[in-house]
Amino acid sequence: LGIGANTAIFSLLNGLILRPLPVRGPASLVHVTDSVRRENGETRVRVWSYPVWQQIALRRDLFESATAWSFARFDASTTTEAQLVDGLWADGSFFDTLGVRAALGRTFSMRDDNRGGGPDGPVTVISHNCWERQFGRDPTVIGRAVRLNQVLFTIVGVTEPDFSGPE
Repeated sequence: LGIGANTAIFSLLNGLILRPLPVRGPASLVHVTDSVRRENGETRVRVWSYPVWQQIALRRDLFESATAWSFARFDASTTTEAQLVDGLWADGSFFDTLGVRAALGRTFSMRDDNRGGGPDGPVTVISHNCWERQFGRDPTVIGRAVRLNQVLFTIVGVTEPDFSGPE
């Protein structure tokens, strides 16, 4: 019983704390955020506006590369019943900054980083787990359209199996 408990605790710690992010140079990453500590001790993170993000991204003297993302819940329903999925809104430099490549297809590029989408319109990169669960590892998923929040996005890539996000 003691060995089993130790193994379970170590597995949890290893997965959440000890193992580095599956990205290039995880020790050199810096998470810049704006948080406010209230009088009651609660910490609240403020969301930056796009103009603030643009100013940070332009400061190449401070950072080798910069990216922005925001966690979001998307409605991926194809019927009247909501099907909520967790994901990210991410800028065109997200995967390049983290050094994450696609297992299939491609990742975002700066060409995609336009309001309403780039030359390919709104695009998405799905997780490896989503590719397995929702699409049965179908290699022809690239180019397929998915509806997220009532907007059609084109799937352009699938992440590597060990990548599950920036945190």
